Amino acid sequence: METQIMNNHDALIERLSRAATPVKRPASPWQRALRWMLLALPCGFLASLIMPSAAANWSDPGALWAGLGMLVSLGLGAFALKTAFALSIPGHQMPQWRWLAGLLLVWLLVQCLQITGSSDPVGHVGDGVYCYTFMMIAGTPMMVIMAAALRRTRSACPAASLAIAGLGSAAMSQIILGFCHPVAGELMDLMMHLAATVTLIGAAVVAGRRWIAL
Repeated sequence: METQIMNNHDALIERLSRAATPVKRPASPWQRALRWMLLALPCGFLASLIMPSAAANWSDPGALWAGLGMLVSLGLGAFALKTAFALSIPGHQMPQWRWLAGLLLVWLLVQCLQITGSSDPVGHVGDGVYCYTFMMIAGTPMMVIMAAALRRTRSACPAASLAIAGLGSAAMSQIILGFCHPVAGELMDLMMHLAATVTLIGAAVVAGRRWIAL
């Protein structure tokens, strides 16, 4: 019987038509990004509680740059996630890459200004290990959540979507880290922040590329 239906195109089309269900249109990339950020940030914060921490000294003269860095990280994280969801749409290009690159440059500039105002701008070998571990612990569950969100609609560009989502997760982990990080910046510390970002991006692409591919 099944073979007869498969050989009869009209019967096969009729059967598939009866079995078809309405397709729900996904929300816009911005809506998806904000919705999943609201879920990911609390999960990252809860994961970070396993790390010993102390509150940042917001009375320090460098607190202005530290606070600005957190705001830029928030904007970078939101825009990166929006871009990752937009890239998951087949045929969608990435015209926003200039904005993404611009936000990255602004973030790096703020970090450099934070370092120049520090009494110890270079730091010492081993500085930033705590930050690297913190970002990995806070960023990993957020990256898993982002990958799960991308899997719901799959992605036409899985590697690119995951790489940018990894960047967004790293930016969001920087926000959480900022509440317990010294406001004075160090070059060695910044290098470990960048190393954690690269690790999150690489792990996301390697582990999730096939999982979210169309």
